[in-house]
Amino acid sequence: MKCSAGAAGRGSGESRMARKKSKKPVRSGGVRPAPAAAGETAKAAAGWIISPFWDSFLFIGAPLVVIAAFLPLRGVMSSEQIAILSLAFFTFGHHFPTFLRAYGDQELFERFKWRFLLAPPILFTTAMWFNSRDLHGLLLFVAAWDIWHVLMQHYGFMRIYDSKAGAVAKLTSKLDWGFAISWYITLIATSPHYSHNMLSRAYQSGLPLISPELVDGVRMTLWAATALISFAYVGYHANLWRMGKPVSFKKLTLMGIFLAATYYLYVGIEDFLVGFTVWSAFHCIQYYGIVWVFNRNRVDRRSPVRAFTRFLFRPRWSLAFLYTALIFGYGSINLLPTYLSGELASRILIALIFTSNALHYYYDSFIWKIREPETREGLDIQLATEPGQSKLAAAKAQVQRAVRQVRLARKGMIQAAYLAAIVAILAAFEINSPERELAAMESLAGAVPDVGDAHYNLGNALWNEKRHADAVAEYGKAAELMPDSSKVFNNWGGVLAEMGDYEGAVEKYRHALALRGGADALAEATSRSPLMPGSAHSRDASLATIHMNLGDALARSDKPEQALQQYRVGLTAEPSSAKIRAGIGATLGDLGRFDEGIEELEKAVTLDPTYATAHINLASLLAYRGDMVRARRHYRIAFEYGDARLRAAAQAALQQLSAVP
Repeated sequence: MKCSAGAAGRGSGESRMARKKSKKPVRSGGVRPAPAAAGETAKAAAGWIISPFWDSFLFIGAPLVVIAAFLPLRGVMSSEQIAILSLAFFTFGHHFPTFLRAYGDQELFERFKWRFLLAPPILFTTAMWFNSRDLHGLLLFVAAWDIWHVLMQHYGFMRIYDSKAGAVAKLTSKLDWGFAISWYITLIATSPHYSHNMLSRAYQSGLPLISPELVDGVRMTLWAATALISFAYVGYHANLWRMGKPVSFKKLTLMGIFLAATYYLYVGIEDFLVGFTVWSAFHCIQYYGIVWVFNRNRVDRRSPVRAFTRFLFRPRWSLAFLYTALIFGYGSINLLPTYLSGELASRILIALIFTSNALHYYYDSFIWKIREPETREGLDIQLATEPGQSKLAAAKAQVQRAVRQVRLARKGMIQAAYLAAIVAILAAFEINSPERELAAMESLAGAVPDVGDAHYNLGNALWNEKRHADAVAEYGKAAELMPDSSKVFNNWGGVLAEMGDYEGAVEKYRHALALRGGADALAEATSRSPLMPGSAHSRDASLATIHMNLGDALARSDKPEQALQQYRVGLTAEPSSAKIRAGIGATLGDLGRFDEGIEELEKAVTLDPTYATAHINLASLLAYRGDMVRARRHYRIAFEYGDARLRAAAQAALQQLSAVP
């Protein structure tokens, strides 16, 4: 929600429609957050959006309520399960009220018709284009826009409470803006995990690498600027209070709780996945509340809204529950991509999820401006003007309404142009970016040395470069920071196995299995949600992968029976795995069970016809059985699809077979 600063009101008088509505009785037992007439006057005097209780629950104290509700869940739910609950049913779900406002408010839709009609197909097409080319720029774009969106929502709440208190001086709004943006950006920069998330997405998008020293310098500069702005902010409000001018202590309490909760959830808590998702939940609850209040008031005043909006926002508890159920139902769409088997279907749904996010941010950037009289009316705000300005403001209002559509169209085109320019620049950077994975991971690990994922990703990059000893060192650092991460120990074991230390690899794989336990498949799948923060994906490797790797290490340690046992457990977890089938087939061959081995290897190459290792092992068993024709065919397939090492092995085997009649 975005609110503009320094907006002039229409005076303190009620509208004719509001006076007419005030004569209607209030039904008992209903949800009526916007009482009429006398109730409105009393509420405006008190400066509440709804009432002391509901404001404390939905707006001012929402962070404390959500923290108290969610954090105890860590005792009975995994981090990924908490993320499922929050990201799907809160973060993604809270897009629904935006669309309800955009397409259910007739007056609003007519005012911004072309934006509402053109934005969805344009954003969806853009998302499909980026997704089809595996570009990451849109992820960075959405992550940055999310920061701006959240900041504007909380700044908007500050302006609402100030407006209800009559504190409408332009300097007040400017200081509110400076105070809010300086603190929020500083806390994001201070958060190791949030910094890692943004920097990693920036580097994936091809943006220039930043030295760790520069990152530290930016943080120090932000803290210094924030301290100066805070000193001015506190002094200004203290002076207003001393002079007897309006000061909204509700606003100050709101911002104080918001910043304290942000620090705790972004910086103070060790589990960033939980911190990020819990933070998102209270942001969404505040949004649910303000949209409910706004639409209830629009319905009460018989404003031009569509039939479904008029039905949904009547004063009924049952309809409040229906509103919540619709939000959660829409949010469940976010769970679907991980359950789709087709690549195209998955890409389409991920593009739809991106489109939903971008539309939510875009629409909220212009549908909640307090300078608009319809917005003020829906929020029960009657702004007082500064001395000597009331007549001028009233005169300007009529003229502004007459030319509004022209200005809105012009502003919309300008906004669309600079958003398109940003997206185009990000695409150009990534398309033309040189390969620099190792340099990027080294930069990240230096900038956020306390983030385990930074060392884990650096270990992966070093492993890809065959710098095994350095990779082992980075996995060790990652394990110290993330001792409960099975993926760290799984990859650590992989490096050791590649170095020939199979005993050490078996130890790491077994440790990974002990950590992995029986974590449910739902948590594993949904941890790959497009809404998940980049540095907060699941800390678990898949059970099938760990069992397969352990089986490989045991097979190379001359323990084929134990290897076979691990392969079969892995196959139970992932029956369609060609690699596990191939491992079983090769191990059966080592045990002299050639026919069974051939059968499993044939299943493997059926599942993945390009799996060169399986073709080589199958050809070897067929040759041993004397089936030279089929053996040659599978060696040729291995030569076609294999890497340099496998191509050389297949070529050597074919040369040997050429001597056989």
